[in-house]
Amino acid sequence: MSEFKQAVLQAKRQSRRRRLLWSAGSLLVVLIVVSLLIIAKASRIEVLPTSISDQAEVSAVSGLAWVINHHLYSLTAKAGIEARAAGYKAQTRTIANQDFGKVIQLVLEPLPARLLLTSPIKDNKTRWSVNGSMIAVADTLEQQLEPGDYQIEISHPYYQPLTLSLALKPGEVMEKMPNLSPLQGELEINSSPEGAAVSIDGETQGQTPLTLSLVGGSYKVEVSKAGFDPSTEQLELTQAEPRLSRLYRLAAKSAGVTVNLQPAGGTLTLNGINVNPQGKIRLKAGQESVLRYQKPGYFSQSETLTLEAEETRHLDFSLKQEIGTLEVTASKAAEVFINGKKVGDTPFETRLMAIPHQIEIRASGYRTIRQTVTPKASTTATVHAVMVPEAEARLAAAPPIYKTKAGGEMVLFKPSGSIKMGAPRGEPGQRANEFIRTVAMTRPFYAGRNEVTNAAYAQFDKAHSGQPQLPATGVSWVEAAQYANWLSREEDLQPVYQFSGNNLTGVNPRADGYRLLTEAEWEWLARKAGRGEQSRFVWGDSQTIPKNAANIADVSTKGSVPVYVPRYDDAYAGVAPVMSMQRELSGLFDMGGNVSEWTHDAYTLIPPTTSTAQPHELDTSLTTSRVIKGANWRSGSLTELRASYRDGKSEGSETLGFRLGRFVY
Repeated sequence: MSEFKQAVLQAKRQSRRRRLLWSAGSLLVVLIVVSLLIIAKASRIEVLPTSISDQAEVSAVSGLAWVINHHLYSLTAKAGIEARAAGYKAQTRTIANQDFGKVIQLVLEPLPARLLLTSPIKDNKTRWSVNGSMIAVADTLEQQLEPGDYQIEISHPYYQPLTLSLALKPGEVMEKMPNLSPLQGELEINSSPEGAAVSIDGETQGQTPLTLSLVGGSYKVEVSKAGFDPSTEQLELTQAEPRLSRLYRLAAKSAGVTVNLQPAGGTLTLNGINVNPQGKIRLKAGQESVLRYQKPGYFSQSETLTLEAEETRHLDFSLKQEIGTLEVTASKAAEVFINGKKVGDTPFETRLMAIPHQIEIRASGYRTIRQTVTPKASTTATVHAVMVPEAEARLAAAPPIYKTKAGGEMVLFKPSGSIKMGAPRGEPGQRANEFIRTVAMTRPFYAGRNEVTNAAYAQFDKAHSGQPQLPATGVSWVEAAQYANWLSREEDLQPVYQFSGNNLTGVNPRADGYRLLTEAEWEWLARKAGRGEQSRFVWGDSQTIPKNAANIADVSTKGSVPVYVPRYDDAYAGVAPVMSMQRELSGLFDMGGNVSEWTHDAYTLIPPTTSTAQPHELDTSLTTSRVIKGANWRSGSLTELRASYRDGKSEGSETLGFRLGRFVY
């Protein structure tokens, strides 16, 4: 055998060996895969919604796993799978060992559809509505919508409305330019007189009467006739008004006037009617017309003229300034201010332009007089001010009763004379701290008709609670003073107390804001206001308490208080709503009981050093211990029931409240 044939036979034998080896290897791989599939548990994968089940692609993304024909085979304890479908968000899930062999559902969420509609008209007047809801007024509508069916309404003032029915698929991008049909409208034009030429946007259309068919839009209409002034109007044919009718009454050719006005800024009238001085002012030809120019501070000027048709004349108006004399006098020497600037002292005389001027006459301690004056050249303007002391003016304007912004009522008192405070040593129940001193009561002041209630105090302190009409208790002196400041600011009054945090740093004795009653005011109200003579008790001098005179320790408190008043029943075993008892002689309520009350004054055990009457003014001490006045619902002893009883504290308690006061000036 030749060498060539031997080589061919050798090659054939090698080729057969390779084929045998490849077939054996492939068979081995198939056997391994089949073995693995037999060993692994198959889990069926369902992709929802069912409408995309067939087109969805499922693959294994982690673990030693395969997905074959929507079945998962895994050789590891966990496997990750992912499902995808066009128009839907991909969903990934990790399958644990306990889930193998079960049906596994993957729910795909649809992607939103994108809608882009463009109007063929570019004027930003196209209205777009989706399922009846107006979305935009613009040249384009761009929206992301959930897949589904939609009614798109398209409306433009100059075109017929159009409705599109669209079915949007998940993830779909739909772009359209709807074709809008022009609105068919009609314009009817008449004129008086008839036979006038009609032009639309500068193009002649015919003579009146005239009816034109036009598409929706804006048109400039001009109607003209020889011998008459033309009439021009801008009209719109829209969906709201597709048909318009006009009657133009043409006026005969007019005369005209142009004017030059000095000074500028005045008022020009034609036959009593204001006219615009710019450009040509039209007059009725052949008729008398009166033009009048006027400006405050100047003499007016008039021109009367009669012009022929189409005649034009120019007029110059030049006004002369009007100056008047002003005299100012006052009942006492005072400063004179004109328009906010001091110009002299009374008596005062000056010459001013004939325009309104703000005149003020001021004197220290007196109410400022304000008046608006317009001088005239023909007469002298005079102002005479009767100067009233500020205190008298404020008192005259002060209402006898008013309500605060917190809801409390304030009552005006005008004391005169004095109050003898305290009690002599021989008076039954007297305590050593009830020093006798006299205070001259000279200043009008307001006092709260009742103690401050929980409802009023809670407007300042939101954390405060309690029945609304009960007096606010458990309030420290500092908190009561801070409440007074808060109410002052609410009513634009000057606060009395000055604080740094919760520390009292000052007292403004001249402030007109709210405060606590002074001890002298409290005793004057409790012992002298509304009486002929000063009394020991709020209800008078008798130790027998009248019925419902005060909420104190009555028979109902027996056993719960150290001392009670026998044979007296006020119908309340504890604190009562404000004004539950009889009105007191002062016109106020509950000074004789219910709760004791903080006062403004600092508490001291130092007796007064003088027997002369002390002034009616505010204590400016900064000490934290303050005077407490009045009995409360736990008071049953003669000592506590007397109006001269006093004590001192710093902190609040369940039997302690407060009442507001303020000076009128």
